[in-house]
Amino acid sequence: MGFFQPGDVALRREVLHGRPWSVTPTRVVADGPDLLVVFTPPGAVFGFPPHDRPHHWQLRGRTHWRGVGKLQLHRPGDAYSVDLYWDGDGRFKGWYLNLQDPFRRTPLGFDTLDHALDYWAPAGGGWEELDRDEFEEQVADGKYTAAQAEAIAATGVEVRAMLSAGDTWWDPAWAAWRPDPGWPAPVLPAGWEDYPLP
Repeated sequence: MGFFQPGDVALRREVLHGRPWSVTPTRVVADGPDLLVVFTPPGAVFGFPPHDRPHHWQLRGRTHWRGVGKLQLHRPGDAYSVDLYWDGDGRFKGWYLNLQDPFRRTPLGFDTLDHALDYWAPAGGGWEELDRDEFEEQVADGKYTAAQAEAIAATGVEVRAMLSAGDTWWDPAWAAWRPDPGWPAPVLPAGWEDYPLP
């Protein structure tokens, strides 16, 4: 499977218990053997395939990405993405480490699964853990197996150690990135519900 080109639409699909759970269309910023970077712009419309466990955004009536967009950096094999956020005036707010399954390429984009447990490193320095309670509730509710929960917790330990040491791998120059103003919000292509798992 080849790499995407800048400006391509790539579908970020969450897969839960072997079935597609949610789909978000993103714009590819950069793609290569060591890094996949995608942008979720304001207005990107979510898709929710039929599932016996409805997605939490679906239950809350969220149909599209609101507010300013986010940039996501993915390294192959990492069980987290590094998401960048800006405020409405374009000022960089910080780095959000989103624990998730390592991404798996598909013909239309990539598959993953959000793990709820996250870490926020604001532009001014420091960091904090987020959503520990939500993660533990999801473990108790059966979203993850015991082995998956243990692996997610271990990733959290690694991320905390990295942030505490200030030994981060990503290029801080990404904070100055801005989307191409000519990019329209990506849309879900026809047949998005039916494309197979890799």
